Amino acid sequence: MKQISFLFISSIFLLNLSAQDFLSNNSGLVSIKDGAFLSVQGDIFIENNAVFDNSDSIFFTKDWVNNAGNTGFSSIGEGYVYLNGDDQRIRGIDETHFHNLLLRSSGIKYGDLDVYVDSLLDLAFLEMNMDNNVVYVTNPAINNVVNTSGFVSSLENGGLSRVSNREDDYFFPVGSSLFGTIYRPIEVSTTVTPQTFRVRFADNDATFDGYDRDERALLICDINENYYHKIWQDMGSDSVNLRFFYDASVDGNQWNDIVHWQNLPEWQQAPADTQLVSTPWDILDVYNWNDFSTPNFALAFSKPPFADAGNDTSIYLLDTIQLGATGGSFYSWEPAYPISCDDCPDPLFWHDSTTTLWVTVEDLDNCKDIDSITVIVDERITEDGPYIPTGISPNGDGVNDFWYIRWLYRFPNNEVIILNRWEDIVYKTDNYQNDWYGTWNGKDLPEGTYYFILRIFENGEQTQNYTGPITILE
Repeated sequence: MKQISFLFISSIFLLNLSAQDFLSNNSGLVSIKDGAFLSVQGDIFIENNAVFDNSDSIFFTKDWVNNAGNTGFSSIGEGYVYLNGDDQRIRGIDETHFHNLLLRSSGIKYGDLDVYVDSLLDLAFLEMNMDNNVVYVTNPAINNVVNTSGFVSSLENGGLSRVSNREDDYFFPVGSSLFGTIYRPIEVSTTVTPQTFRVRFADNDATFDGYDRDERALLICDINENYYHKIWQDMGSDSVNLRFFYDASVDGNQWNDIVHWQNLPEWQQAPADTQLVSTPWDILDVYNWNDFSTPNFALAFSKPPFADAGNDTSIYLLDTIQLGATGGSFYSWEPAYPISCDDCPDPLFWHDSTTTLWVTVEDLDNCKDIDSITVIVDERITEDGPYIPTGISPNGDGVNDFWYIRWLYRFPNNEVIILNRWEDIVYKTDNYQNDWYGTWNGKDLPEGTYYFILRIFENGEQTQNYTGPITILE
């Protein structure tokens, strides 16, 4: 085992320094100038304010450990660092600011603390596992994150962060190997205003993380149970376009929408403005989005409105009407008190005042929608007084068989007198119960025009008096 602690400068010669097991830069400066490279078959340790001045390339096969009390490099705007082994870790107590960081060889590259990349992050085909940490790409150049199929994986609030300062499409290759390798990138189309976005792929059911998929707004039928994304707008407030890439052959071909977890809390439609079914990716686009109050987004299946409670209608006071909702298989009405059943599509309604009823309709796809109907109860009281029917046809057909004064229930202290054309009393009662069928002493009165007197009493005093004709027809 060889430990190296030294100051070395090379500006002319190609340097290939091989150190078995590790290289330790302790309190020193290692300078790799143009045309030179440093190759370490093992770990690289930086300690006690040591730095690298790198204007070319550093290759190493094991871990990068920064305990130097600085960002690791004195060189600015130059230098490449290659993770050139199998499973490798970037660790230590101090965060390193790499200029260009490139993943090579095989295995998984781990970030045990936040990692900063000031220019190029090249993931190639490998996974950069950040755990709860973030890899920050601080240069806003559009092509500063590249990959073939590589991705950043993370947990909780970790992920890939990018800075933007132009109207362009910023790519976030994110994925996971937690339950088998899955790569589902996100694209954020930004404005010229400087902004910072952070993206994480969450490889599990959102319900397990406290975002219950059953708590969803109307018209959202289902939400992807396998994964969701977190997108943070860490700096800026401009609206952006979001592009979600998925594979319908693996994820399911039912998804046609994007939902966002709101602070209500529930899932609501983002919604997706366009859908593209293609190869290798299926795409859902959300335009002009600016709500990052929570970072949670998921694939969803939604439908356009389908509930129909029927058209608003009118009835006379104390009449009954049958409602008829359509659109689904299950129904739930509110309020329930003026209807015959609150879980059927066609309840009977009766009430003494105008009422708006709401019906929630659910179909066999677990989709729910809601619609309303207003039933106007017509008491027939106008500026000329209450409406009193002027005719009956007591023929047993169920229509106008009896003299029905709809508003009279309000005035139980009343008197009704029916006179024939010779002013003989053919019917008289106190507290009329809407039960005169055109009879006198149990016998049908003949067709013709009669005359009614209706008196209303309150506290023993007559307060209202109504008179007029009433016709008996067969």
